[in-house]
Amino acid sequence: MIVLMRNSESGGNRDGSNMLVWDESGNCKGESTLTVEGRAHARKIGATFAKYGIKPIVISSPMCRCTETAEIAFGEYVTDPALRQAPLDDTHGEDSFQSMASELFSRYRGSNPIAFVNHRPNIDSLTMELINIGDLLIGTVTETGEVEVVGKIQIYP
Repeated sequence: MIVLMRNSESGGNRDGSNMLVWDESGNCKGESTLTVEGRAHARKIGATFAKYGIKPIVISSPMCRCTETAEIAFGEYVTDPALRQAPLDDTHGEDSFQSMASELFSRYRGSNPIAFVNHRPNIDSLTMELINIGDLLIGTVTETGEVEVVGKIQIYP
């Protein structure tokens, strides 16, 4: 099983700024980071998973709004630079993203569910599904790392 989710609300989700800025040092300099509401939403997601005893393997974009969401909701996570949000016209970036995502999904496919914290354009490119903040896509991972969506639920912000 895989759960695909957008990062919780960030300043950039509100005003559209700094969505592509990435501070490779991990210090979030110039990046869009979570709002107070976004941090509360991430806690709610984590609490909902915990309530049902679900301990997923978490894969996140390296951009701060995603790593903040993953950290607050789940604690530990893995990431790769290829999982960040790239400009929509960057076909090389999208190819790198899709390749790395599929490789990670295949590697971690197994008895534990995967929680994938990422960006709307990236999730759209994997699933052809548009999701809003709070939407969780539920699916399965094929042997080749492709995602087959079986449903959508919302954990309200």
